[in-house]
Amino acid sequence: MKKVLMAAKAANNVIGKDNSLPWHLPADLEFFLGTVEGQFLIAGRKFFESVQGREVFHEGVEGIVMSRQKDYQAPHIQVAQSIEESFYLAEKSGVPKVYILGGGEIYKQTIALADQLIITEIDAEFEGDTFFPDIDKSHWQEVSRITHQKDALNPYDYSFAVFKPAASSEKLP
Repeated sequence: MKKVLMAAKAANNVIGKDNSLPWHLPADLEFFLGTVEGQFLIAGRKFFESVQGREVFHEGVEGIVMSRQKDYQAPHIQVAQSIEESFYLAEKSGVPKVYILGGGEIYKQTIALADQLIITEIDAEFEGDTFFPDIDKSHWQEVSRITHQKDALNPYDYSFAVFKPAASSEKLP
């Protein structure tokens, strides 16, 4: 099963503040929603409960929300208490690919296990309380990048970048 991490991050690796995005970038939201639509999704509880999470995890979406709360329940979505349990449930469902949507702690636990990173890089710094882990260039190789300049709707320069494991690196067990 292919594991894809998808995130938008600022130049200082900020991905969130107070359980929401600290920026407004409509092109990224369109790209994000278009990419994950119809896919099997894995996310942490905080992302699931965020405004963006509620947009993504609508009824009919297949996926898993992770929570350490033993009695946590999510409408129409499976609940797991660990990354390992999430991957087990996804494999049991027979899906060929999962998209891991965060948040910060989930990314830290899964970045070394991923097969691909799809990252929106925003060319600005923001204050935040949630961060994406550093992308280790000895483990990750950039394979594509589409760069966009700010415009009337998108107030920051940004790029959509895709990374795959570097040829010389191997995934950790």
